[in-house]
Amino acid sequence: MSGYTFEEIKGLLLQCIEQFQCEAELRLKFAGRPYEYMIIIYDDHCSFLRCGTGEQGGVRCFASIDALYRAEQIDGIVLERDWGDICGFDCMDFEILGIW
Repeated sequence: MSGYTFEEIKGLLLQCIEQFQCEAELRLKFAGRPYEYMIIIYDDHCSFLRCGTGEQGGVRCFASIDALYRAEQIDGIVLERDWGDICGFDCMDFEILGIW
């Protein structure tokens, strides 16, 4: 179980970019998957990618967090369907900004 709803994470990401002009990088770990993934929010879009040493790739860009949430990502992940499989979040930006 992820511990955070999508709406809670969405709110934190939007707060980073809108209030602090910070392009936050949120790492996600899924149960049963060997890789970590990342959501990055920018001023005009957001992206989802696989991250890790030598295993990076599959960057997908979206106009909104909601569109990213509903779309199929690298490795067949669909956040709307697979959110409950998230077993860990890590975001240094949330910690630095004191919103985590």
